[in-house]
Amino acid sequence: MAFSAQQSIPHPPAAVAAALASEEFHRSVVEQLGGSLVSFRVEGSPEGPMTVTTVRSAPADRLPEMARKFIGSSLQVEQVERWEAPAADGSRVGTTTITVPAAKATAEGAQRLTAAGEGSQYSVDGTVTCKIPLVGSKLAAKAEPMVGKVVNRQARALTSWIGRDGGAAGA
Repeated sequence: MAFSAQQSIPHPPAAVAAALASEEFHRSVVEQLGGSLVSFRVEGSPEGPMTVTTVRSAPADRLPEMARKFIGSSLQVEQVERWEAPAADGSRVGTTTITVPAAKATAEGAQRLTAAGEGSQYSVDGTVTCKIPLVGSKLAAKAEPMVGKVVNRQARALTSWIGRDGGAAGA
């Protein structure tokens, strides 16, 4: 199933990239949702190309009942974001791969973080696949509308995180 989502963030791309490279940022987001950060790794830096890999454990209570039958009460999610070096205006492009092994599900997308006035525009376009026999396509279809909610939640978290202490904390 294809997905597309975008959101404005009132901070420049460099500040957003710094937050995305912050373990504290990722830990705070996952803990606010009742999960835990299992592992975190950054290769590179926000000033150049970087790869951010997170593994988080999350409760499955927000998933559709059909999914919980296969997954159980919690799930592990691995996300790998590969960002190219920023352009002169701070904009950057990248890819994201999100894997949920228990659900045999993968989301792959193209990401863009573009300068927009004094802020940024974040967008992602991609696909969700689920390889559980007989119900995989139904689960993927249920996951697709959730992408917009996740992007909105991440944009709010980035806005709040960067905004605290004038952006110095976690950057």
